Amino acid sequence: MTRNRNDEQIRFVIQISVSDVERFKEIAARCVEVSRSEPGTLLYDWYLDEEAGTARLYEAYESVDAVIAHATGPVFTDVGVPLMEVATFEQVECFGDAARLAKGQAFWPTTYWGVPFASLDS
Repeated sequence: MTRNRNDEQIRFVIQISVSDVERFKEIAARCVEVSRSEPGTLLYDWYLDEEAGTARLYEAYESVDAVIAHATGPVFTDVGVPLMEVATFEQVECFGDAARLAKGQAFWPTTYWGVPFASLDS
């Protein structure tokens, strides 16, 4: 089997319930500003249903290293921290070979949300 660049990508779809829509929009906008410029980030898109109080975040990274850089950067350590006050991350789906995340050192999203994914080794 021939592997191409897309085989290395890691993608997340995250379902979120939102308790304060206006504050959520402000925080999410700051997260977008930071995340879209991070090396290795391919997509970082938020979708919000204001009436239902639900949101979805779609993220794509070129590698596991890019995911780790995102999860140890300002979104998780600074600008995105207040999201936990106005949103509940209900479901996290991960696509791609992320076995290294599940088997490595404690990784904040898996520690906080519980291990949301499993992956087969290559």
